[in-house]
Amino acid sequence: QVGRSTESPIDFVVTDTISGNQNGDETQITQSTISRFACRIVCDRNPPYTARIFAAGFDSSKNIFLGEKAAKWKNPDGHMDGLTTNGVLVMHPKGGFTEESKPGVWREISVCGDVYTLRETRSAQHRGKLV
Repeated sequence: QVGRSTESPIDFVVTDTISGNQNGDETQITQSTISRFACRIVCDRNPPYTARIFAAGFDSSKNIFLGEKAAKWKNPDGHMDGLTTNGVLVMHPKGGFTEESKPGVWREISVCGDVYTLRETRSAQHRGKLV
C-alpha cells in the first residue's frame, strides 16, 4: 500500500517534491497532492505475473477508505467505485521502458482498478471517460 500517511497500513510512504528553482529549506508544502492512502498495488508471484493497481486506501480491517471529498458512484453491475481525492495517475511510456521511450498519455485508476481519462481537475467530482 502506498500513500503519504505514516500509519502502519502504509508500506511505502511517498511525499511531495518541491518544483522549479525553489529552495527546499525555505519552502513549505501547504497542501499535498498525494493522498494519505493513495493506492494498493497487487502483484502475482506466479505466471502470468499480473500487476494491478487499486486506488484508495485500505484500513487495518482491509476495508476501503476514501475521503469525504472523493468522487464515488455505483457501476451498472451494482458495485460501488470511486476515485481518490487527489487521484492515482499512471502513464505507460510509448516504446516501452527503454532509453528511447517517450511519454505516453496519463490515465486515472479507480478503486475497482478501472482506467479513466483524466478529470477536468484532479479533485473534480466527475470521473473521466472509461478507457
